[in-house]
Amino acid sequence: MNIRPSFAMPLAAATAAASALVGAGAVASAAPTVRTPTGTLPADYRVTAAKPSPAELGNIVTFLVATNASDQAKAANVEGGMNAVVVPKTVYRLGLFRPPLGWHNLTGPLRQQGNSATATLNSGSSGRPTIRLKIEFKRLDGNWKLSANSLCTGVKTVGLNIYCNR
Repeated sequence: MNIRPSFAMPLAAATAAASALVGAGAVASAAPTVRTPTGTLPADYRVTAAKPSPAELGNIVTFLVATNASDQAKAANVEGGMNAVVVPKTVYRLGLFRPPLGWHNLTGPLRQQGNSATATLNSGSSGRPTIRLKIEFKRLDGNWKLSANSLCTGVKTVGLNIYCNR
């Protein structure tokens, strides 16, 4: 999977604009955690259970779009790895699906078939309509990750100016 910023708005410009609008999030001190709207998650959050719970998969979404976790940590939670990090990084910086501008939650039914699981992502942001998408997680190398197809569907649904080849 190859995801990259569009030439219409270079990532540096998007990052600078988003940071100016939202402000840079403060990093929590010594503990290896990242702050979420409702608490903290480990700074290297991963779901490895053979049968993950809806809450665990929902925390993957939270980790991606509502924390200032490192690029490497976010890459471990998306199917495209480092090539796909631009998407959750941009969504986090814009603040689309985290307080104070937005929200998100994962609801069932959670359906798992082998190394694939689907659930419904509900999200919204100030001034935008509520989004309801069926998303997929894949278990790759023992770790559950947001699928590339779901990531690209989200890019298109939100209207991000990011190239996605899925």
